[in-house]
Amino acid sequence: MKIGILTQPLRANYGGILQNYALQQVLKQMGHEVWTIDYGKFTWIDWVDNVWRVLAHKMLGHKARFAITPPEKDKIEAPLRRFAENNILLTIPRCKRFNKKVIRKYGFNALIVGSDQVWRPMYNYYIKDCFLSFVSHINIKRVAYAASFGTDKWEFTQQQTEQCAVLAKRFDGISVREKSGVVLCNKYLGVNATHVLDPTLLMKSQDYIKLCSHISKREPFIFAYVLDENEEKRKSIVDFAERRGLPYFIKGADNTVSYDDTIELWLSYFRDAAFVVTDSFHGTAFSIIFNKDFYVFGNEKRGNSRFDSLLETFDLKDRMVSNVLPEEIENIDWAKVNEKRETAITNSKLWLKQNL
Repeated sequence: MKIGILTQPLRANYGGILQNYALQQVLKQMGHEVWTIDYGKFTWIDWVDNVWRVLAHKMLGHKARFAITPPEKDKIEAPLRRFAENNILLTIPRCKRFNKKVIRKYGFNALIVGSDQVWRPMYNYYIKDCFLSFVSHINIKRVAYAASFGTDKWEFTQQQTEQCAVLAKRFDGISVREKSGVVLCNKYLGVNATHVLDPTLLMKSQDYIKLCSHISKREPFIFAYVLDENEEKRKSIVDFAERRGLPYFIKGADNTVSYDDTIELWLSYFRDAAFVVTDSFHGTAFSIIFNKDFYVFGNEKRGNSRFDSLLETFDLKDRMVSNVLPEEIENIDWAKVNEKRETAITNSKLWLKQNL
């Protein structure tokens, strides 16, 4: 079967790119031909539109941030885009929005929406596109795999809810990344959904180690992957590392990617870390994949339900903390976690096969 994947733009986002890579790999292993629809190119028209929007917000007394220019954005995206272009089969050319032309050009038999926060309006201006509004009159299989709302609160407008509820009912199968998403689908979209694993968790640590095998191993250290850093978190991380007599490395948000950063380098940090501290969903996921003891700072701003669901799946809810890390470490029973993960992998892959 020829399958097209719709996800968030593959920009400077480690987890976003790797979840797409993982889903494509799993589908290929099932015998399908798979492409990811490459969209979301930032143009000068988008920049001008952003400037006008920011000015309007500032005139109303709201906080707003100007977008960087397209050349600056391309420079930031370049290191991580290289991984996507070298390891993920992308449609050509990169389009500004999903459209029928690319569906017809590649002759897709099915479209899969997911994973990442594809169903969160605040991260997706064209939310209807991710409910496949642009193929409403095309005979094609529609599947959502591990689609995420990012939160347990309903953020759609009334109009978006009505429109997306109609579109959701046309799907052949819907699965979501968070257990709260099952409730939201039923309550607001009027459809049944199944809870499955994020695509990154469907692959083994060895699969990711192969990608970074050319990077030399480091001495044990504390790896802190923190998207929303503040002084309290930083002090807690430094104190935590000092108590254990280990060096530490704090890496910030995705949009601070430097030209020397790569997906492979990021993976090697998890491979070599003695312990991980994070406030990122995929930082937590890769800690689990690599069997690294970890703590996760709650991240209400970005959506705590994502962590709640992931941690609950593996009986790890005690790994979520406030901005202060515990003085004593309780080691994770990885044999127990891995057993649960194997079961979840089997169920998630079975759901995918059955709905394709």
